[in-house]
Order: sequence, then C-alpha cells, then structure tokens
Amino acid sequence: MKRKRLLIFAGTLLIATTAWQAQAVTSSGTIGATLTLTNGCLINGSPTQNGINFGTLDFGTHPATFSTLTTQLTGASGGNAFTIQCTTASFTVAITGNTNSTAPGTVVGTPGTPARYLINTANAAQGVAYSLYSDSGFNNIIANNASIPAASTTGGVSSYTLYGRITGGGNSVTVVPGTYTDTINVSVTY
Repeated sequence: MKRKRLLIFAGTLLIATTAWQAQAVTSSGTIGATLTLTNGCLINGSPTQNGINFGTLDFGTHPATFSTLTTQLTGASGGNAFTIQCTTASFTVAITGNTNSTAPGTVVGTPGTPARYLINTANAAQGVAYSLYSDSGFNNIIANNASIPAASTTGGVSSYTLYGRITGGGNSVTVVPGTYTDTINVSVTY
C-alpha cells in the first residue's frame, strides 16, 4: 500500500511539474521599426508646404495718370526676397501663373508675355497690365513654369526676388481710379 501511495504521489508530482512547465511557455519575435525621410525645403525658414506667403509686389499709390511704374518684391520675412533652403540641390522655383491672366474689358498698359492683369476690385471690367522680371534692369521677363534664377546663395540658403513693371500707362485721364489686385502663384519643386 505504501508502494502504491508512493507511485501515486510520484505520478501526481510528475503531472504537476509537467503542467507548470506547460503554462510557462515563452514566445518571442521582433518588431520592425522604419523611418523614410524625403527631401524637404524651408521656405522663408518654415517647413510648411502649402499656403506659403512669399511676400507682396506692391506698386504703391500713384495718380491714375501714370506712364511707367516699377516695384520690387517685399519678402514675407522682410527685405526684398524670399528664401529657400532644401535638403537637395535639385530644386526649382517658378511662377506657375496668376489669377488674372485674361484681359478685362478695358486694359491700361502694355500686356506682356505671359499676360498678367491687376483688376479693379470695385469694377472687374477695368485692368492694368503688368509684367514680372527677375532683374532690376527689367531685361529678364519671368515666364510661367520656367525656373527663376536665385538672386544669391549664401550658406546653402538661396534668395529670390521679383520685380514688377507697368508700361504704357500713357498719362491717360481715362484710367478708372481704385485698387487693382492680382495673385501670383509660386511653386518650389524638389
């Protein structure tokens, strides 16, 4: 009987040990961690990709009897330029068009190529033709979708400036006074 109890006890101990070992199973594996970085640019020091303020092209306030008016970009960060700094040297800056590229009913000034018009905010039938240039001598007109040359590059930061010119105002007294506006679209492709 003692022997029978000893065998039952040994069997129970063996089952208990095996059951404990069955509950203590460890599974292992891995977790893959990845990061993909693409090229990026800081435009006027900001990594924003849409809705960027590149600055203003303000021709100022003048009598409607003008002949020729010129201006230079006022950058959003101050100065006369906007800045681009990219993780790649292969990037282009371009004017992709403007809101008012179709002549309104009455146009003052000589339209350039491509056509750009400042439209009277109170009377959309009145417009003033203007052109954009990449140089202060008004020799290099900016075409749509063509790369604009950097005015300067220092420490990997490229500065771009634009010049605006209205010609052929003709000192006319028939120009409708008012505020004239347009929106110029700029892209940075990298």
